[in-house]
Amino acid sequence: MPLSRRELGETFARRIYGPRSIGCLLSATFIGTVLGVDPDTPMWVWGAMLTNLMVWPTLAYLLARRAADPFAVELRSLALDGLFAGGWAGLMALNLLPSVLLLSMVAMNAMAAGGWRLLRITVGLQGVGLFLALGLRNFELSLATSALQQLACLPMLIIYPLIVARASYAVSVQLAVHKKAFKLISKLDGMTRLLHHASWMEKLVEIFPRCRRGEVTAMVALIDIDNFKRINDEHGHLMGDAIIGRLANLLRSGLGASAAPGRYGGDEFCLLLFDMSLGEATQRLDDIRRQFSDWVDATVPIEVTLSIGLVPYSHQYASERDWIKATDEALYRAKRSGKNQLCVQYSEAGGSTADA
Repeated sequence: MPLSRRELGETFARRIYGPRSIGCLLSATFIGTVLGVDPDTPMWVWGAMLTNLMVWPTLAYLLARRAADPFAVELRSLALDGLFAGGWAGLMALNLLPSVLLLSMVAMNAMAAGGWRLLRITVGLQGVGLFLALGLRNFELSLATSALQQLACLPMLIIYPLIVARASYAVSVQLAVHKKAFKLISKLDGMTRLLHHASWMEKLVEIFPRCRRGEVTAMVALIDIDNFKRINDEHGHLMGDAIIGRLANLLRSGLGASAAPGRYGGDEFCLLLFDMSLGEATQRLDDIRRQFSDWVDATVPIEVTLSIGLVPYSHQYASERDWIKATDEALYRAKRSGKNQLCVQYSEAGGSTADA
């Protein structure tokens, strides 16, 4: 079941919490080194740094967790990171390396999380924070970066990009998993969770040349629920849906990995059977036919039966369409012969059949 927007937002906030906490800690290292050289740095600045380091990451996470739309709240918090970064750059009198490092890392976060729109907002707030903080210092600038301050920047330069890269990698892996799952779901029939017609035909087209080269042995079967229209008319579509679901479950459990079942359309199903003898395939399909006919609904007494056509691959077929056509003929032979039976066309010439 897909996650709701709120659940996705909570996951997003949780993913941001760790990098923000570490980023604040690494930033405090070089910001403190810059501010520490000025003995006149007021105590409220150190208090603000401690609050930014210890309180802000957890506060931002809790605000997102408790919000009706955690995703939107977390994006606002990322934008506020820009305001704080601009303020610290101003309080450092725009000391060049620490300021550029801080502003660029916060901008990188914004771009990674919200694209160009969040980046524009964040850069704008960085400018606001920078202007306000420089105003507190009477717009005094001190661009030079000492060797000690450069060393203090190294943990941020080395560690933080790796943290962001790791988080991005985790997201990319998760997206790949979701893409694979979505691709699988897109190949399945919505009611039966078997391959839908087009996907099953793709598999047949893929298998046909391998059969021709002798790499695999395969058989095609078409299965039709007898008198399905009458069942729908007399007992309703809910009963018809239950019958279709019953057959889909039997095909899954009765054939396993040696078959590729699909819904051909309506009440007709299709099968590709791999690497089994004709005798084994006939036995398995006839077992399914008998189990299906034994099914009784607890509320409506109804008899349901199957007609099945089974045709092994033969070199006489010029294409997979010819193979399907031969299987269709076997199916209708089973229906014309009284229904509730399996008709096998097994000769190389295609003219010999057997009914079970």
